[in-house]
Amino acid sequence: MYYWNKDNFEGLLELAHELRKTPELGRLAEYCVLREKGLRSQALARLNDFLAEAALWDTGLARRNVLTILEAGARTSEAHPFMAHPLLARLIYPTLDQWMVDEPSAVEPLRWFGLLQSDADALRRALSLSPDDIPVRRRLIHFAIDYADFATHHLSESVLLSSVEEVRAAIATARQYIASAPDIKPFAGLSVEANEYEQMVDDWEAYNQSPTGTFPQWCKTKGRAYSWPAVIYYDDDAVQQHATTDTTEQRD
Repeated sequence: MYYWNKDNFEGLLELAHELRKTPELGRLAEYCVLREKGLRSQALARLNDFLAEAALWDTGLARRNVLTILEAGARTSEAHPFMAHPLLARLIYPTLDQWMVDEPSAVEPLRWFGLLQSDADALRRALSLSPDDIPVRRRLIHFAIDYADFATHHLSESVLLSSVEEVRAAIATARQYIASAPDIKPFAGLSVEANEYEQMVDDWEAYNQSPTGTFPQWCKTKGRAYSWPAVIYYDDDAVQQHATTDTTEQRD
């Protein structure tokens, strides 16, 4: 029936099963079941009932249940509709926000707020309090590597979108987070990515000392097998795709 979105719907049922273990989350579990059945309006009505009940929780209960909801959602990330806007706006964020005000050194609200909002400052503070938190460290490493990816993604046209110094600083930040991890094995793939971007920047600097042809052509003569993203230009009349002959699929 929903083979094309199978993981999403099965994830909602898994969430419902997990949430039923906590008495106060029964209506939220029902919301998941109704979403799995495709009954969106009924599901949102049940979610509204749940949020009305949650508004009566005391502070301790709200914090415990919010953590339960977030942890269950993180274990079932393929269930996309679960973190609906009303759930975030009326329960999750208000609880985390007040918690951070009341207890600035508490790691739980910092890490979850940082992960949900991609807030680098909150994530850095959370990591300083809990250095063994792999998801938080991974997100911060991704921030740095994504900067390098953005800055270099037009090198297929011999254009760097940032300064070499800024790209190197981002790569150094990623490496620092990897090197300071209690266990670096979970970040091995990210370390490889950082190395590839550093090599690309090294090559870009070498190319600019004596540019011959395009940068992708220069790299090919040096035996560099970089994966150049396709570049798509939009104008009022048409969509034109420009790519070098060395273009391959965009990095996942």
